[in-house]
Amino acid sequence: MVPMDKQDAGQGVDRGPGMARKSLREQSLEQALQQMERDKARLERRLAGLEEKLSTTLDGTGLRLWQLEVPSGKLTIFNYRWGRMLGYQPGELNAHFDVWREHLHPEDRDEVLANLNDHLEGRTEVYQVVHRMLARDGSITWVADRGRVVERDEHGNALRLLGTHTDISHEKDYESRLNALASTDALTGLANRQAINSWHQRPLADDSALIFIDLDGFKQVNDQFGHRAGDEVLVLVAHGLNDELHRLGIHHHLSARFGGDEFLFQLPRMSLPRVEHIARRWLERFAHPLEISGGLGRIGLSIGICFGRDADNRFGLALERADQAMYRVKHHGKHGFRVHTPMEYSSCEYQAGDFQASNLEAPASRLPSWLHPQPAPVSKPAPLSQQAPAPRPASQSPPRQQAASAGTESADTESAGAERDDTEPADTERDDSVSADSESAEARAKEER
Repeated sequence: MVPMDKQDAGQGVDRGPGMARKSLREQSLEQALQQMERDKARLERRLAGLEEKLSTTLDGTGLRLWQLEVPSGKLTIFNYRWGRMLGYQPGELNAHFDVWREHLHPEDRDEVLANLNDHLEGRTEVYQVVHRMLARDGSITWVADRGRVVERDEHGNALRLLGTHTDISHEKDYESRLNALASTDALTGLANRQAINSWHQRPLADDSALIFIDLDGFKQVNDQFGHRAGDEVLVLVAHGLNDELHRLGIHHHLSARFGGDEFLFQLPRMSLPRVEHIARRWLERFAHPLEISGGLGRIGLSIGICFGRDADNRFGLALERADQAMYRVKHHGKHGFRVHTPMEYSSCEYQAGDFQASNLEAPASRLPSWLHPQPAPVSKPAPLSQQAPAPRPASQSPPRQQAASAGTESADTESAGAERDDTEPADTERDDSVSADSESAEARAKEER
């Protein structure tokens, strides 16, 4: 076998020093390329490991890292929980600005886009907003979104926006439960006085009826059966009042325990006949004794009602007038209802199965000062000692006959006052009796002289 060098020499091939040097160079380049490929593979493995660690860390903290390329709208999500948060599998939801915008809650969309636009145009230092997103099944996810422009062109236009968003649904749910506990009566499950404060901040519609209820005979139940039985009565009453409303198809109303044995209801879109029917249903339901621990407890309902239109649409004023109407029921036999009307000290009353009008003077308000307006000053009559006696005409009867006549007139006045209907003002009775007493005293003084 002939060696290669001799073959090359026989064929006249020149393999000088230049050829040998080129072979070494190629060899070196090949080795360098191989090393670069090994380094690339090693860096790719390292990058994959870092991305895995970052994704795991972000998932553990609840953060979703995103990047928005503003000109194209391309949205890059660096961990996959963003799609899973909305109920989609990896690769099922395209990451694009338009897709993200479509999943914004309709009530929050304008606010979110306005905040984002303000930051892109440089009016704010950071994009930050709390909003809701709609999942695939229609459920709602609360998100805390925060981002900042990291690249702009030579004209100041935003190119890239980098940020995070966090699922805060659990925090919102916890906050909602805390608010519910703070505004809910622990015994009855109705709203409490703190919740009523929020009602007070809103105007009362013309056809909204505010109903104030106070239990009759509740103290006797407490004294006879104990406080535990009293608590049972409050729970039964709260359930019974709402149950009657539900039976009548009324579900969008507000109900609260005002305090002690008092309840407050706000019923929207009511007419006078309808609210009177509701009050009768309540009275009929609690006309019979309640079964409680230890026996039967008998209670009644004193109900005062005021419409928003009759209180200048002010919740505080309506509450005060409903409270006063309730107290008029208390003073006239209890277990009934009275509706406040715009006429001064006049209202419709239902008690013992019939209607009657009354214009008795309203009792002083016992509500907190922030729940009722300042009353207008009322002029008071002068004391009896400062009232001048009326002059007696010349044709008046002699002193002795005058005294007898005055005594008869006083007795007739008292008898008439006892038989008067509730529709007659109490001040008229006082004026008649004062006048008769003054004339009688004057007659006796003249007779003695």
